Amino acid sequence: MPRAARARTAAFAAATAACTALAVLPLTASAAPTASSLSCGVSYAVNDWGSGFTANVTITDTGTTPINGWTLGYAYTGNQTLQNGWNGTWTQTGQSVTVTNPAYAPTINPGAGYTTSANFSYTGPNT
Repeated sequence: MPRAARARTAAFAAATAACTALAVLPLTASAAPTASSLSCGVSYAVNDWGSGFTANVTITDTGTTPINGWTLGYAYTGNQTLQNGWNGTWTQTGQSVTVTNPAYAPTINPGAGYTTSANFSYTGPNT
């Protein structure tokens, strides 16, 4: 696997772990489902053209309870710069990228996935 692909795989593996960790935080509502019924997975596809790329990120609800409101965060190790995103609210601070659900699609139902995408630019290798 090329170095850049390993770095992206590691970044999204960390995002998957973070997604699962966020899903198991204690819920405060008395009628809330148990934390064990919430879990998710993250996958991605990249279309790289040499000075930029599109990242298509899919968050899948792998649990038994709908995910209502979500945030995904990850980091790049290179100089990737967010240009624009869609199907989510994308932000970048330094090498850290965050995307949150759009107001029109806050829920991911069990077994379903939601795809959000963004364009990034970079110079040199895409690490």
